[in-house]
Amino acid sequence: MHALRNSLIVLFRPWILRGLWIGWGLLLGAQTAQGLSLNPQEIAWVQAHRQQVLTVGFDPYSGVDSFSLRGKKLGLLPALLRDMKQELGLQLVPAEVKSWDEAYTRFLQGKIDVLYGANVTPERERIMQFTREAQRYPYTVFARRDASVQTLGDLDGRRVGFLANDFVIEQLPKEFPNIRFKEISFEDQSAGLQALTRGEIDSFVTAGGGIEHEFVHDYPSLSIVAELRSITSDMTFAVLKERSILAQIINRYLEQSQAQIDGLAKQAKRDYNRKVLRLNDAELDWLEQKGSAAVGVAEDYLPFDYAQGGRYLGIAGATLQRIGDIVGIRFKVESGSFAQLYERAKKGELDVLNLAKTEARLPFFFFPHAISTERDIIIGLKRSEPVQDVYGLEGKSVAVIEGFWHEEYLLKNLKQARIIKTGSIQESLKRVREGKADYLIENPTVAEFYINGLGYTDLVKRGNTSKDSFIYFGVSRQQPELAAIMDKVIPLIQFEEMKYLGMQTVPALDNEANKQLSQIIAALGVALTLVLGLTVFFVRKLVLQKAKTQFLREREHLLYTDSLTGFQNRNAYNLMLQEAPASSAAPLAVVVADMNKLKQVNDSLGHAAGDALIQLFADCARQQWPQAPSYRIGGDEFVFLVAERDAQQIEGDLEALRQRCQNSPRELAPGHFLQASAALGYAIRQAGETAPMSASMMLADASMYRVKAGMKKRASDFARP
Repeated sequence: MHALRNSLIVLFRPWILRGLWIGWGLLLGAQTAQGLSLNPQEIAWVQAHRQQVLTVGFDPYSGVDSFSLRGKKLGLLPALLRDMKQELGLQLVPAEVKSWDEAYTRFLQGKIDVLYGANVTPERERIMQFTREAQRYPYTVFARRDASVQTLGDLDGRRVGFLANDFVIEQLPKEFPNIRFKEISFEDQSAGLQALTRGEIDSFVTAGGGIEHEFVHDYPSLSIVAELRSITSDMTFAVLKERSILAQIINRYLEQSQAQIDGLAKQAKRDYNRKVLRLNDAELDWLEQKGSAAVGVAEDYLPFDYAQGGRYLGIAGATLQRIGDIVGIRFKVESGSFAQLYERAKKGELDVLNLAKTEARLPFFFFPHAISTERDIIIGLKRSEPVQDVYGLEGKSVAVIEGFWHEEYLLKNLKQARIIKTGSIQESLKRVREGKADYLIENPTVAEFYINGLGYTDLVKRGNTSKDSFIYFGVSRQQPELAAIMDKVIPLIQFEEMKYLGMQTVPALDNEANKQLSQIIAALGVALTLVLGLTVFFVRKLVLQKAKTQFLREREHLLYTDSLTGFQNRNAYNLMLQEAPASSAAPLAVVVADMNKLKQVNDSLGHAAGDALIQLFADCARQQWPQAPSYRIGGDEFVFLVAERDAQQIEGDLEALRQRCQNSPRELAPGHFLQASAALGYAIRQAGETAPMSASMMLADASMYRVKAGMKKRASDFARP
């Protein structure tokens, strides 16, 4: 028996040991998975390949996915592979490759085990097994800053560069079938971007993933004009079909670790931003060793500053939050009056404070790039005289918030500065409305928020200032590294986006105009109840009718008046077309004007200069036809109805208007004097003509477009070849 037992043990020992090994491996594999759900086949595969090094091919110029910082290999891909090793027990390591083509070729040859970042295509699916994507990066469209390609639609008919064999070449026409372009391929992104800077192509389209910001930094003459969110670079893992179980295992990890992956991606993006921003060792040490700052939030400076529950809200708060997200700074919020916060910041008790940049503050604060480059405007009543810069305030009373920089500015620039100090922007606005101050100076976004929110329709912009009145974060001089970091981050942030986000987080203002109207009506109601008989009835009716008439008059003014020029607006124009008489007793000239160069002025000098150009043209037209009904029907389009004019007379009027515009230059921005000009067309509506007014408008519009086309043709005669 003993001999038989020993013989059986010898015979079946290999099978017994193998069964024990598999059982132990399954148990160990389940433990290694650390909560990930793998089936027995997957666990067995993991155990069988635990000691094997599996190489992962990728694009070495892939931005946030893989990069070096201070001698360390960082990025989402290395972080994912480290986490997969911990979660799965697989030794996945990045392959040493010099380009995406090399990684792809070696993968197809079986010399690399896994390929990261390949988009799924029908051709690839025949030989590869793909996982879900770890991240998706939208493709980006680059163009020169000074070129005419400023939107995606501008690619139509242009020379567009791509990486050779990039799937976006076929996908772009599918997603945007109305855009037709000439395709030019490049072997790598650097070659394409360099060709774009030299003007050999009009645009370059490539995948994002954070590297687009590095490209903008390396090629400052270029900008990103569009993100193609419908066309993405999908960062999948792929293996050859015969190793599909490996893709299956990696896919299990991706499906069950989304929160962990999102955290790794967020940290990788912050690290990559630090690389893109070229932060030096001192700045990186500050982020790693401290990484936090105390920020003061002033009360009553909506919509920029607003604190609630220890959070910094408003436009400035949204901007500071974005700065923190980009490089990983933590901000601790402390709120109070501006005067209190300012004194604390001067002592170094606060690191950051939203305040204006003045010479008196430079010894205490660094001033990184401005978060808003809007210049302050001068605000007064509608009946107040227009003001040309701050010098027009000589001898005028100006409301200034206590502690704000405007007091210092006025004292330095005016001989007779009549300053009325207030405690808030609302108090300053009330002083002007009540006639206790002539004007106030304020940021246009702030002014718009309060004037519209409070219903102060009697307050308008009466002038611009040329002073650097931008919005800054002042940083304590005890924190030079923080100031340097913020100075590098802020140019990456779009103010209009922050304005939109910040405006969603601030409280709405109580409309005082509506409140006052309600109070008046309520008081009248109480008074009317004390009156007896018919007197009560008729007095109440009279008062209510008067209030209604006033309300309708104000509403009609708002509905039918263009606030920028004082002309009638599009609503009034449409009403005129509907109510125009069937015929007129005398000839009527219908003049249509389309301004020139408004977009160029807006783009180069800002929208304040564009508004001034519109006002200049309106002033010239008003002087030419002071009695004519005048309409602003679009951004740069006007209509004038000039009575008792035949064709010869109106031709003379149009030439006189052109000369008036040419001889009336105005300084739209410091050092920039321009004249207004427009393409002018007309139609004569003869006495007794029964065709609708809209027909005359169409004829005048067609006349204007013929003039516009002639202007463009004359300009092209002198264009460069």
